Amino acid sequence: MGPQKAVKKLYLLRHGDTGLPGRYIGSTDVPMDESGKEQVRHTGRLLQKNNITQILCSPMLRCRQTLEQLDITTDCRFNELLKEIDFGRWEGKTFAEILQSDQKLVDSWVTDPANFTFPDGESHSAFRNRIVSIKSQLEKIVEDNILVITHGGIIRNLLCLLLDIDFDKYLVFDVQPGCFCSIHLHSQGGVLTGFNIKG
Repeated sequence: MGPQKAVKKLYLLRHGDTGLPGRYIGSTDVPMDESGKEQVRHTGRLLQKNNITQILCSPMLRCRQTLEQLDITTDCRFNELLKEIDFGRWEGKTFAEILQSDQKLVDSWVTDPANFTFPDGESHSAFRNRIVSIKSQLEKIVEDNILVITHGGIIRNLLCLLLDIDFDKYLVFDVQPGCFCSIHLHSQGGVLTGFNIKG
């Protein structure tokens, strides 16, 4: 594939740290901790140099707080599709705690993730349908420097879709809090130009 003009530049920013390492936090509306806010402020100084022309943001508290710390005045649209997956009754638990109470469900998650539904939560198929809808919306935006403030699960799966990687490979992307990935989005697909960039 020869040289091609970038149609859009996407910056996918994960919210700052919540101080809850190792716990499944999806639909639980937790805030960032102080170290997370500080990290986002540093990362924001880098993003300010990129002439952001549109911001899309998850309405979850930790993402709204991230937006506040960035000090970027560009127009922002809050989008429900950008919420993290709902882990249901596994919310707030560690993997060890989940294993202890739901061993059989964990086994079915491992063996058939595409058809798995988190207990009392969201199904993988519904979540991935949201990812497809996000991609469609991004493609329709006319602005060419787009910042998306969202969650680790959304970013991992969106990277797979934009880079034409199988959804089941999403864990190859170790997306860190307070960091962003950059993608040049062409008509033929996406090109990853930066990963886990932070201030």
